[in-house]
Amino acid sequence: MKNLKEANLSISGKNILITGASRGIGRTLSIELSKLGANIILLSKNESLLENVYDKISYKTETDPYIIGCDLNLLDEPRSQEISNIISDNYIDLDCIIHNAAIIEKMSNIEEYDLVSWEKVMKVNLTSSFLLTKFLLPNMENAKNPRIIFTSSSVAFKGKAFWGAYSASKAGMKVLSEILSDELEHKKNFKVFNFNPMATRTDMRAMAFPAEDPNQLKEAMDLIPYYIWMLSDKSKDFDKINLNYGDKI
Repeated sequence: MKNLKEANLSISGKNILITGASRGIGRTLSIELSKLGANIILLSKNESLLENVYDKISYKTETDPYIIGCDLNLLDEPRSQEISNIISDNYIDLDCIIHNAAIIEKMSNIEEYDLVSWEKVMKVNLTSSFLLTKFLLPNMENAKNPRIIFTSSSVAFKGKAFWGAYSASKAGMKVLSEILSDELEHKKNFKVFNFNPMATRTDMRAMAFPAEDPNQLKEAMDLIPYYIWMLSDKSKDFDKINLNYGDKI
């Protein structure tokens, strides 16, 4: 990746909301981007785990992190507006939303997939991304290089048996990112990405592939250069929305 050192410097001072910040990719992103000077708004339903991430950031950096406890399965319009207000009260603007939180809930064929699980997965993975984006776009109005980054999956591009609502929600997220990119095209330097991290060592991956050797998978740390690049002005002329780990940038 060219000019990564320069891109690193451009992260300093950015205000970034990361959903699912308490564990996995979201936790790693929160800590590593903080080391580069970003102010991370940590969002998750597990506030005790968020406090652990917050403490690590506060101990290692001089940034201004903030915790927002939120169960995305219960997110509605009033709570989304409240989150927007909280961010406005604590930060001048919002530079980026990283939609990282997601659940699989269950692996099942469609015939045996229950409605409660289906609706929960769609709410956490897709509907919450719509709501947060809708209510946080005004917070991004004055950002220099605003970014919205959706965390994608290979099953967003081709449905596979037993992936049910997770695959459908990720496919919906892909389309949502494309809609937003088209609608925001007139805004200078505003970029939307749908980033597929590919196989990464996480608890979710272990649930989906219990027989897989996790030691054969890359770690979340390996994804950091891609996020740094997407967040920097180096990505402003990139003409694609969908980006996979391993793609040349």
